[in-house]
Amino acid sequence: MDTLSLTVPASWAHLTQKQLRFLLDTIARVQKECHHRPFASAREYSAHIHTHISLTCFLQWTGLRVVCPCGADSWLMSISGKEITISTGTLSAALGHLAWIREIPSTPVRLESVDSAKAIPADLSSGFTFDNWLAVETLWQAYQLSSNPALLGSMAGILYHKENISLSEGESLGIFYWWASVKSMLSDMFPHFFRPAGPGNSAPSTDDLRRNMDAQIRALTKGDITKEQEILAIDAMRALTELDALAREYDELNKKYNR
Repeated sequence: MDTLSLTVPASWAHLTQKQLRFLLDTIARVQKECHHRPFASAREYSAHIHTHISLTCFLQWTGLRVVCPCGADSWLMSISGKEITISTGTLSAALGHLAWIREIPSTPVRLESVDSAKAIPADLSSGFTFDNWLAVETLWQAYQLSSNPALLGSMAGILYHKENISLSEGESLGIFYWWASVKSMLSDMFPHFFRPAGPGNSAPSTDDLRRNMDAQIRALTKGDITKEQEILAIDAMRALTELDALAREYDELNKKYNR
């Protein structure tokens, strides 16, 4: 029996830039194609989307090409000039190695270049001020309320240091995955400052977002408005470290006085 050894990326973090761009473009295209198609349930829709994306990427990344159906439950495929028959069950099992596509990246990933502009480091380790953080996070929270893709474009303008940046649908989706993975990373790094909303809490309004931004600035300036520009210019990760420390101290005081 012929055997075939194939390799696919094991996670978002293992993708090359070319593979990441292909995946984002594929997700955007498949979602658009299926947006108006009828499905029996949201679960069926999600399963169909994931299978379509996984299969497309699997074929692209392995170099396999479908020649034709071969019987009721198998496919004739070719790779490197060689033809091989693969059962539907074997193919389904292989797609299981791409189950991670369903998830938000566990570590931040992003396209290094968009519209000829270079991105800041994926983990915000440099080139990102507290002022940038407040702006991007406010846009992100607004996007959660409206799903307006123009807000992702505004985020990209800051993250890639380019005004009026032009994004494809896949690149816009890349901003979504990037910042969602950043928020996941920061929640682990700064658990006192980034806490999940309690049950029953409603989504923040635009006024809530503005007040939250002002509260972060006041916490770091200790109410001294002469220090505001200095605080806004500091490294975002340094500012978040301090905000997390302040939140921890606040929690400890509440616990001490049983509040």
